[in-house]
Amino acid sequence: MKTADEEYFTLPFILRKKVDWQSPNTYVFLGVQVVGIVWLLWVAWNHFFSTSPISNSILITLGIMILARYYVGMWFVTAWRHRYFAHRSFKLTKRYKWLEVPVAFICSMDAQRGICQWAAEHIWHHKYSDQPNDVHSCKQKQPAGKKQRSIAWCHMFWVLKRTEEIKWDLIPLLKRSKAIVWIEDKQWIGIILGGGVFSFIGAWKFTTDPWISWNYVSNFVFSLFAYFLATTLLWHLTFLINSAMHLIGRQRYNTGDESRNSLICAILTLGEGWHNNHHQDYPTANRVVELNGPVRRKNKGLYWQGETFFEKCFDWSGISIWLMIKLGIAYE
Repeated sequence: MKTADEEYFTLPFILRKKVDWQSPNTYVFLGVQVVGIVWLLWVAWNHFFSTSPISNSILITLGIMILARYYVGMWFVTAWRHRYFAHRSFKLTKRYKWLEVPVAFICSMDAQRGICQWAAEHIWHHKYSDQPNDVHSCKQKQPAGKKQRSIAWCHMFWVLKRTEEIKWDLIPLLKRSKAIVWIEDKQWIGIILGGGVFSFIGAWKFTTDPWISWNYVSNFVFSLFAYFLATTLLWHLTFLINSAMHLIGRQRYNTGDESRNSLICAILTLGEGWHNNHHQDYPTANRVVELNGPVRRKNKGLYWQGETFFEKCFDWSGISIWLMIKLGIAYE
């Protein structure tokens, strides 16, 4: 018989008590993944076992579109949601400050909660990393020892938790921007527009008939399902930072939590896999108190997560920010 504390860390309890089953967002989030995966299985079956398989040219075009959607989306998550809006590890120069609003709108297309809520929860995660207050931790250091939450919770289901008020005190710069707060409230516009543009491109590529035709509509829906798959990949490979990067990999620094580094994860997430380095730059509240001051690596921009030259070569978000600095778009 499990105690109440032990029961809290099981997936059945989390699914019953922690997930917001009354929100339509929960069913959209799960439905997009189911449809995307079923679509992928249908395409594979149709290509390999059907008497009239999908052509290789269509598959190649689909693959390019899905990878483009994934990597462009990942860049906006890592370079902008994470390093710009959450940590302010680089800034836009005065001439290009106007880019902040359109970038925030594009970020909203990723459907990973609003920019403001995402940034505030990420800062909160750093403050209480792997402590009881950490929303998406699967390893929590408790006075009585180390207990482990469900990995499924820290990887994915925390996104479906009952909505909490945004901790605006953690993101005062975002709160001052009326445009970004509006995007936060109307993020559904970006989500629908992102799927619509992707599907429009797919239908345009695959249809030879006039636009107002059944063939065009079917290709639009076909492309939309491909978008669901690309979004599912973007979600889960982003969530690896919350789950895998606190479970497996190498710890270069004693950061007081379970953050780790991984080359494979760095390649998949444009450099976010150097997670232990990042937690050394932005330590937990306990670690700051313990060391009597903030912890910072010296003589390097904080927009990098890769620390060595080898790691920087796979920190593609860091390289992109470095290029923007060289071009005068941003500064450290």
